[in-house]
Amino acid sequence: MSFQKKLLAFAAVSALSAATAVPAMALENEFHGMFKFMGYQTNALAGGDAGDILRKDAHSGFFAEQRARIMYIAKANDNLKLVTHFELDTRFGGIASGYKGTTQNATGTVGNDSGNLDADQLTLETKNIYLDFNEPNTGANFKVGMQPWADAYGSLFLLADMTGAIGTKKVDNFTGSLGWFRFDDNTAANAASGPGQLTADLIVADGKFAISKDLTVGATYYNIQNDTGNSSGPTAPALSVPNYELLHMVGVNADINVGPANIKPFAAYQWGEQTGAKDISAYMFGAVAKVKTGPGAVNLSGFYLSGDKGGTNNNAFQTVAASTTYFNPANMWILVRPNQAINTSTSVTNNDLTAGGRGAIGVFAGYEGTTGKVFYNANAGYMRTAEARGTEKKSLGTEVNAQVGYKVFDNLTASVAAAYAFLGDGLSGKTGDLIVKATTPKTAYYGAADADNPYLFNVQLSYAF
Repeated sequence: MSFQKKLLAFAAVSALSAATAVPAMALENEFHGMFKFMGYQTNALAGGDAGDILRKDAHSGFFAEQRARIMYIAKANDNLKLVTHFELDTRFGGIASGYKGTTQNATGTVGNDSGNLDADQLTLETKNIYLDFNEPNTGANFKVGMQPWADAYGSLFLLADMTGAIGTKKVDNFTGSLGWFRFDDNTAANAASGPGQLTADLIVADGKFAISKDLTVGATYYNIQNDTGNSSGPTAPALSVPNYELLHMVGVNADINVGPANIKPFAAYQWGEQTGAKDISAYMFGAVAKVKTGPGAVNLSGFYLSGDKGGTNNNAFQTVAASTTYFNPANMWILVRPNQAINTSTSVTNNDLTAGGRGAIGVFAGYEGTTGKVFYNANAGYMRTAEARGTEKKSLGTEVNAQVGYKVFDNLTASVAAAYAFLGDGLSGKTGDLIVKATTPKTAYYGAADADNPYLFNVQLSYAF
């Protein structure tokens, strides 16, 4: 063996010895996740296209889809971990036009969905990647990176995965949080300006105080500064969502236990600038209640979002984007964006609970229970706009739904559900001048003259680990 080869061999052995001599870092690996299969028979979700949820003689057919989520947590110790969360969505048979933001050609066979024939597509989506650690000097917890965040108001303002940082500190009975999130930077409209120039940010300040074991009160302040394109001039980029320049939102909330009942009331007020010449003044309030009764519980909830009659939108309750608002306590499938759906999650308001700036009023009631391995729930809800414009009617509709399921294993459940919505005058008129793609100030929802009442049947398998 030549001297050069001997030298290389010696170097390799030395490097290996040095590597093995370094003490290994103790790392605890955690894996969690879920798999959900859903099958639909419905006339309310034609092809998963939001534009087809309300129309006369709407298509009715069976389709199926699935979602898998994989979470890996690299835990160094009790005070430091990295959280990663990924998602894989598939429509059986492949995507439809407009589904998940993808397109297909005239043959209906092209799309980045592994449900297509022979699978083999890239469908992995990133939900969360963030560092979660407890700072040793202050005892505060920090989360830095792409993470989930929800408001303190039933997610009527915002529930989304966002990039940012938030710190939380508990002192006796008080818990406070302060966070910053950036949800728009260097979009297609302002790409020429470079990163950090035209941005939209959310500042969050949240405090809760436990007065007793049965009463907790809270207050929040949210601020959105939207600098993505509100400057004047012929070269100003188009305004991104949200379509306002500055928003302040203050609110109060509570968590109250009274006997078998848990009640969570909330209220908030918004002010700011729609544009430099137009101010925002809007508000919302609502409550969620659960009362233990028999083998289950009665669920009650409702909300009011202020609206605007004239279409100027400055008196309407503001959100960041329609796709980031929910009201899961409603337990609806059609009137409100469903909390159980996978990819096809379109409501009669096209997921815009502000109804295009008209505001909304919703009241919901239901019962849920468990008997052995069987679980069940039944719900009813009503929605209307807070304001009407011109000759529009306010009533959106009334929904009734029910679900029954069976716990096959500790981590696997199977269920069937049915929902039917009786459309109100605001969506089932005879004249054809319904609220159709109201683009001022933004898209509200879709309708058609004498639209059919939407319905759906659902079967699902859900596995969590």
